[in-house]
Amino acid sequence: MLPEINTILYASDISEGSRPAFRMAVKQAINNNAQIIFLHAIEPMDDFIDDFLPVNASLKHKNQLIESFKIRIGMRIKEFLKSELEEDFELPYPPTIQVSPGKPDQVILKAAARLNASMIIMGDRETSSVSRVFLGSTAQKVIHHSEIPVLIVPLKKHTKQN
Repeated sequence: MLPEINTILYASDISEGSRPAFRMAVKQAINNNAQIIFLHAIEPMDDFIDDFLPVNASLKHKNQLIESFKIRIGMRIKEFLKSELEEDFELPYPPTIQVSPGKPDQVILKAAARLNASMIIMGDRETSSVSRVFLGSTAQKVIHHSEIPVLIVPLKKHTKQN
C-alpha cells in the first residue's frame, strides 16, 4: 500500500520546458488533496563574492537574489495555474515557494526531510549518456538517496512552451 501523499515537494530549475513536471505536481496535488511546495535550488554562489564584498553586503545581495527568484516563481505559478486550471477550480492549498542555495540534489533531499514531504516531483532533461556517466544528473542523485517516492517527469531538451 502506498503511503498517503499530503505534501509534494516540486523541485524545479524554473527553466522553459519545465511545465510538464509542474503540471504533474498540480495533478498529484489535486488527486491527493495535497500541498505543493515549489523548491528552486540556486547553485552555490562563488566564494569570490564573499571575498570582495563585506559580510553584510554579501548577505544582503544573496537575500535580494533569493527574494527576486521567489517573486519571479510566484508570478510564473500564478500564470501557469490561470492557463491550466478551469476558472472555478483551484488547488486544495496555495503553493508555497522556497529558494535555497546549494547543490540541487542536496537542497532537494534536505528540504524533503525538513518539510516532511510525502513525495518529490521533478523533471529530468535528455542528456548524453557520457555526461550521465561522468556527472550523473540531479534526478538520479535524488532517486538514489531519497527515502520517499520520487516521480520523475521526462522533459524535452529544447522545448519553449510545453
